[in-house]
Amino acid sequence: MLVTFSPDETRSGGSVASIIRPDGVVLRLTSYDRKYSVPHDLAHFVAEREFRMARGFWGSVASGVMFASMRVVAGRPRHDAERRSRAILAANQRHLMLAEVVAGVVHRAVDEVDQGVEAALTAAWGSVGTGAPPFDPAGGPAAARRLRELRDQWRELPPGGELALTWDVPAQAAPGVPQSRHRAAVRADGGRRGGGHR
Repeated sequence: MLVTFSPDETRSGGSVASIIRPDGVVLRLTSYDRKYSVPHDLAHFVAEREFRMARGFWGSVASGVMFASMRVVAGRPRHDAERRSRAILAANQRHLMLAEVVAGVVHRAVDEVDQGVEAALTAAWGSVGTGAPPFDPAGGPAAARRLRELRDQWRELPPGGELALTWDVPAQAAPGVPQSRHRAAVRADGGRRGGGHR
């Protein structure tokens, strides 16, 4: 799935993401977040991809979930798209909650030093689950560094510039939700237009 982030020129501090889903449907996602130096949805993307979270926000989008801040701009959704979106959303609730707390830790760490990220991730898992976390908190510093790299690219975007990234986390079926028969996948090299970075 190809996701292209760009500043929302109609709102200060806002961002827009253009999403080409594996089934060919093109979506537009808008967000508004002035609290941090990078958009919230970009922080989610990095955290979930680094920790291979297949059923968090972005994995749910790839599977067909339509969130309120999204709209279809091209392509034809399947006939049962709305019902399927609700079913996947319901099945993925726990994963979405986990993705939210993990992304929150990584997002806060982007403007701080790496020390303490691993402990913060372990504590975040303790707020939603018990036992060993389903991800390795030791990957926290690397995720924060990756988000910092993208923050620097984000800041340097020229007017109309874009930051293109590829969601490459293998899909994980949500229990009880019929899977799509469409097997096509969009593959693209991530990169800022004119910049060549992922």
